[in-house]
Amino acid sequence: MQYGLLILCCAVLTSLSLPLPANAADGPALTQVRTQLPVPGTVMVDAETPADLRPAIAEGSASELVTVEPGAGMPLDRALRMNVAKAYPTPYTVQVFSAPTAVPLHKNDVVLLSCWLRSPEAAGAQGGLAIMLQTTQGQWESPANQGVTCEARWKQVYAVGTAARDYAAGGLQVAMHLGQQRQVIDVAGLVVLNLGPGVDLARLPHTRLTWPGMEPDAPWRAEAQRRIEKYRMADLAVQVVDAKGHPVVGATVQIQQKRRSFTIGSFAGYLLTADTPDGQKIRDTYLRLFNRATTPIYWADWGWPNQKEKFLAQAKWLHDHGFTTRGHVMVYPTFRYMPADIVRLKDNPEQLRQRILQQVREISQATKPFAFREYDVTNELRDCVDVYHLLGRDCVAEWYAEARRQLPEAKLALNENTILTAGGATNSQQDIFLDWYRFLKSKGQAPDVLGLQSHFGEDFTGPEKVWSILDRFARETDAELQITEFDINTLDEEAQANYTRDFMTACFAHPRITGFTMWGFWEGDQWMPRAAFYRKDWSPKPNGKVLEELLTKTWWTNATVKTDQHGRAIVKAFLGTHEVTTSIGGREISQEVNLPTARQPVTVRLAP
Repeated sequence: MQYGLLILCCAVLTSLSLPLPANAADGPALTQVRTQLPVPGTVMVDAETPADLRPAIAEGSASELVTVEPGAGMPLDRALRMNVAKAYPTPYTVQVFSAPTAVPLHKNDVVLLSCWLRSPEAAGAQGGLAIMLQTTQGQWESPANQGVTCEARWKQVYAVGTAARDYAAGGLQVAMHLGQQRQVIDVAGLVVLNLGPGVDLARLPHTRLTWPGMEPDAPWRAEAQRRIEKYRMADLAVQVVDAKGHPVVGATVQIQQKRRSFTIGSFAGYLLTADTPDGQKIRDTYLRLFNRATTPIYWADWGWPNQKEKFLAQAKWLHDHGFTTRGHVMVYPTFRYMPADIVRLKDNPEQLRQRILQQVREISQATKPFAFREYDVTNELRDCVDVYHLLGRDCVAEWYAEARRQLPEAKLALNENTILTAGGATNSQQDIFLDWYRFLKSKGQAPDVLGLQSHFGEDFTGPEKVWSILDRFARETDAELQITEFDINTLDEEAQANYTRDFMTACFAHPRITGFTMWGFWEGDQWMPRAAFYRKDWSPKPNGKVLEELLTKTWWTNATVKTDQHGRAIVKAFLGTHEVTTSIGGREISQEVNLPTARQPVTVRLAP
């Protein structure tokens, strides 16, 4: 995935409220926000009055203005209530819009969005939505956006960002996407401020982030540990005997893991093979922490046509260093992400169809020497509809069939977003993903691997909900399940670290997950810099410390034990390769042993 979640937006609004006069008094919501800021900022949107918001309602849903009871902890007395009747195929089927922005936003300006939300009928569950400051026309983009959750009580949420270009007055508006589940959402106090350039984002307020099961004593944690011991570990028994075959009592045995069976890694980015100090740091991090990588094979003007040699150099380095490698992505099936000369073929569908098959063959043959374990044949079919709307759904099955002919030893994957995110309110998205799996299976081309991207905003999904979604895919498919593009886009580094631990633990504990991939780790080569695990100076962020703790300590065997009266010691070790060492008669003896399968103990005999 190049840009994460694709969001299709609609409806350029007209006849909306005029900009506030320059000397207008701040309302209570704007006053409350400004007290939290290092600079007052310039008002871009002020929709404190709920009548200033414009619902876009799908059939069956409704909106109304409601009175907020005193003492609710929110500074206004009126809100817009959105009654979402069901889970729609796309979250943007039900939306709320603000007026267009009153003033410009210039390149490098920092923008802050604040609003108050609640889900009055949540009853212990979560309401969820995506909230963003987006362009009003032309190609969709957003200088500030966030996925958020809310509960029965009022909650203030924020989205912040730095503008990558200039936007004229009226060129942006707030949009909220609410259609991912049946829910009631109250919205109040929406304001957007341009804080100007040079503002430290770390000094800005952030959303109070919570998720079900975040408590240190939450019951799921004990269950996760039980599952990890069952599915990711096995007993390693060491028998130490002397030269005469007699048991050695009290011998010190060291068991040091060398390689793990479960594959964990990252997107390779674009600096993996760079001959620079940072490039070396990236390679060192791969060799120290990871055994898996996703390498780019994007077919776009910014990809394969002019970066093919760089992509192949990355693939070679990963192959030479023994990494499990995934190629991403053969066909990104939207004209937005395809080469311009290919897009021009849309007026000749048969020629387009053949040209795509030719590209599948070209990528297959070019990368075949590097023995990729997996390929994302295609990606995000829910939102990337251009090609199969033109050629018919059968064209997707043809891509898989051609890839199988070219790469009979590789596993073929289908990758999708918004399955485990959004607080787990993704039933419609799950249905569409599973429908594509069943369709491809009916054509004899069932994907071997289903990739679950896992790009989180501030809409965390509780671990038990993660398990329930994974359980559904385990029941309804025969595919491997993998986390393919994990990151968390938030300024709350403490919550980012804690949820990283919880999400990775939940996934590691699920028996059908066969791999876990971060979508970058260093701020200097990360598509969303605030999601990085290491800062530009390579110091670890809190989530980086969690990552290192999990991979080098928590899920890594490094044990020292003594043999019992039978000369035997048993350690429950993580699956993978271990070096077992002891000393007999002043002589050190070592042996390498592999634990290939959970629940099947392995015995190693150490003797002079």
